Amino acid sequence: MDYRVLGGIRKLKEIKPNFLKSSYLKNKLADFLFKRWLRKFKKNFNPIRTDKVLVVSMKALGDNVVKANSFKIMAEKYGKENLYIMCRDKWSSIFQELDYNVLEMKKIKNPLKNAKYKIEFFKKVNNLGFKEVILFEFEGTEEVLEGIVCDNKIGIYNKKQNSYMRRVVEIDYDKTYILDRQIYLLKELFNEDFTRDEIRPDIRELFHSKKYNNIISIGIGASSERKTMPIKNMGDILKMILKRYPNEKIILLGSGKKQEEYARKLIDYCKTDKIESFVEKVSLVETIRVINDSLFFLGYDSGLSNVAFALRKKYVCLFWTDMTTWEHRFNDLRIIKGDGKNPINDGYHGTDILNSIKAEQIKTALIELKV
Repeated sequence: MDYRVLGGIRKLKEIKPNFLKSSYLKNKLADFLFKRWLRKFKKNFNPIRTDKVLVVSMKALGDNVVKANSFKIMAEKYGKENLYIMCRDKWSSIFQELDYNVLEMKKIKNPLKNAKYKIEFFKKVNNLGFKEVILFEFEGTEEVLEGIVCDNKIGIYNKKQNSYMRRVVEIDYDKTYILDRQIYLLKELFNEDFTRDEIRPDIRELFHSKKYNNIISIGIGASSERKTMPIKNMGDILKMILKRYPNEKIILLGSGKKQEEYARKLIDYCKTDKIESFVEKVSLVETIRVINDSLFFLGYDSGLSNVAFALRKKYVCLFWTDMTTWEHRFNDLRIIKGDGKNPINDGYHGTDILNSIKAEQIKTALIELKV
């Protein structure tokens, strides 16, 4: 389907009111049933006392991996045996590989089945008896805070969630760099100051040997098509990389049907057997291993770029916005933006900033990174 048509369909979905969506009434009923159970559960529940601490980190892949060193600090302070990390099941394998206690929460599409699942899940969580709950998020997760019985809840300030928290760390969410948010939270928890270098994530301990040789890893996906380039733009960048590194093979990384199709079209466009897609073919941990073993990583503003950041891998990130809260500024990486002039658009992917990035900018970045 033409990307301009897909863009129009997306815009129609965005303006469609919630109450007109088929899942609206099912979600309302499921929410009512869960809250009804929760009120009864809290009324009859007698919490036990333990030294266990729960850290809630429910967001996407990138949001989780950038917290790796903060988790290490918490494990040192509380004792790793007492620290539990609650995350989505999609990312739990990372924390399990790092030997943390993990409470993985699923999201079931059927609203009524999801309500039943949440009832059993929060029974399990509350029976562990946490003395402290740390909301390591910066938005959302209201239902998680509501579902946990604990008098000592602390987290980043959010007006909606403030009623569930005993202590809050107030920040300007739209202006505070992601690592600085962690520094403010850790200061509140432990009354200690930390630097960005101390907080910068490091997950190199995941791998003790090399599996892949002579490869360059490319992250082709992101949380929104607005953060990804049209096929022609990325395809021309890949052609430039293959010309510059004739002895290397390019591995495309990502997940999901859309990214699988994107990878197929990129390979068709480049017409070479030196590009291989691992999209939907390997596990998350194996995807991380590929990045770890690469000469360098190139990708969009995405979870995999933050994986490269946490692996201390030299990487180039193709950025889509002037927003700076996620813009890492360390010497072993480069954030690339276009000037917004003469972008190559397909009506679906990217922004003018992203789609005006030139191959010469990437060449310059690779020279600066000495790869």
